[in-house]
Amino acid sequence: MPALLTTILVGLIVGSFLTSVIDRGVKASESVLVIRCITATLFAVMAIHFDGGITVAAFCVLMSGLLVLTLIDLRTHRLPREVTYVVMGIGAVLLSVAAIVDDQPRRIYMAALGAVISVSVMSVLYLLGRGGLGDGDVRMSPLLGMYLGWLNPGLALVGLLYGFILAALVSAMLMIFGRANRRTAIAFGPFLAIGTLAAILHGQVLIEMVRPS
Repeated sequence: MPALLTTILVGLIVGSFLTSVIDRGVKASESVLVIRCITATLFAVMAIHFDGGITVAAFCVLMSGLLVLTLIDLRTHRLPREVTYVVMGIGAVLLSVAAIVDDQPRRIYMAALGAVISVSVMSVLYLLGRGGLGDGDVRMSPLLGMYLGWLNPGLALVGLLYGFILAALVSAMLMIFGRANRRTAIAFGPFLAIGTLAAILHGQVLIEMVRPS
């Protein structure tokens, strides 16, 4: 419990910093309190889901980055490469250290494989989609794949699957209610972020369901 409370406190502090980062890309309409609460909640979820230590820190970095990218993308339809690359660099170091500390060095290779899987799939879809995906979405994909691959390379595909399904459902609802049409540009980064979070928390269940007995 003390560790969880500490993580929440850190989340509240980091949330204030994230607000300033978001403001550099676009004026955040959310209050500092809202962003701090969201950050603290995401940090708490990571602390509960993982055993603790460096792994929690690594995934809290991911949650911070995804929150910043999501809020900026919703307003500007762009995913700043600076944020993506900084989070990827810090995450790679922390995930590597966590793998070594946990005596599971194979996770480093798993993370690399996950990144390759994600960027390969997204690159193919980008080339075939004729504008359906943005450059930022493709740049963001190895970051997501790295983290999911660290857990299980198969989760890289699960995270993308969840993201595309959620995007399709939301787009369909917007079209049904007349809020969008087939040519309406919809920020895809938030769906990738939510899909990644869902894959972290429940993606392994899907893998176990489809895995041959």
